[in-house]
Amino acid sequence: MNIKALLRISLNSIRQHKGRSILTILGIVVGIAAIITTLAIGYGAELKLRQKILGMGKNFIFIQSGKFQEGKTSEKHRKKNIYLEKKDVEILKEQCPAIDKITPTLFYRNIISYKKNNIHSDIKCGNQDYLEIIDRKIIKGSYYNEQQYLKSAKVIVLGYKSAKDLFGFLNPIGESVKIKNIHFKVIGVVEEIKNFYGIQDPNYDCYIPLTTVEKQLFLDTNRYIHGIGICAKNKADMPYITRIIKRILRFKHRLKDSEPDDFSVIDQQEIVKAAKQSSNILNLLLLIIATISLFVGGIGVMNIMLVSVSERTQEIGIRMAIGATTKNILYQFLIESITLCTIGGIIGIVIGITTPYAINHFTKWLVVHKPGSILIAFAITTLIGLIFGYYPAKKAAKLNVVEALKEV
Repeated sequence: MNIKALLRISLNSIRQHKGRSILTILGIVVGIAAIITTLAIGYGAELKLRQKILGMGKNFIFIQSGKFQEGKTSEKHRKKNIYLEKKDVEILKEQCPAIDKITPTLFYRNIISYKKNNIHSDIKCGNQDYLEIIDRKIIKGSYYNEQQYLKSAKVIVLGYKSAKDLFGFLNPIGESVKIKNIHFKVIGVVEEIKNFYGIQDPNYDCYIPLTTVEKQLFLDTNRYIHGIGICAKNKADMPYITRIIKRILRFKHRLKDSEPDDFSVIDQQEIVKAAKQSSNILNLLLLIIATISLFVGGIGVMNIMLVSVSERTQEIGIRMAIGATTKNILYQFLIESITLCTIGGIIGIVIGITTPYAINHFTKWLVVHKPGSILIAFAITTLIGLIFGYYPAKKAAKLNVVEALKEV
């Protein structure tokens, strides 16, 4: 008996028992759809996080005073209050030629006003290279230049939504906004960031020369800064730059070998690696959870096939009596099991592909389908049919012809 004939017999059996076949297929559908959906959401989250990290800048390194995990720093070290200074920028630039561009940074939150319109904005302050270091583009006007930075010019570059909320459809270039009753001339608008993580929208960030903020708003800041932004000449140089930074700052802060760093160096490439590792762990966890539901569906397939074998003992006996071999019977029930799983798998793949887009419509989550995940899902479907269909098929093939014919 050839494969084509066995497939026809399997389809006839499925049609004759539509109710239980549908319920069996449903378990496979849910499992396969869950696998494809979770992988699409997981890959989307990984891509979005990667875009966000790479959106920080090109070959970007950021130095911040203090440690992110202060709980691991002793009280003695926290009381030192050693901050980064503006002169650190010149020291790092001189002693590390692999640095392409470098800027001191200050962060400040305040209300920006234009006529009756007011917005709360994070004001990012640096030198003339700051925007290029963080890899942001100007869509209107221009960024402040070195001369404006050195002369502490009262100019401001608005974030995309800041400009929209303050000016609506008006052209903001050349207009004047107020911060603490001090007027700043709008000279540029930054491009919109469409995908971002976090609570605060970076499209409200505005940019002012650090020298201007010190002179006009931060009269008591003296020489200290919040951080230092660095752009490496080459991606390959980033680990080397990070090592040099740590060596210079530890020496400058007079830290002993036994003492931890009192600053943090954020290496963009290391963040990408860590984020990918975390994403892979999350994807694996989601995949395990989805696979459990598919495993339950596989048990359902085995149960239905066992019932089918017990109900069709007469049919098996007759087939064996007219010449069907043990292999014919084994293949017949294996193909029936695989057919059930394949039908469920195809429906599950279709649902698994469309469901993430429905989720994206309501949640705006980024979803990414990879051909590999669909191929994996289809391969798993076939394996489920083989693994969970083998025992019932083997049981059918081992039936004694005489005993089976007694049921006739």
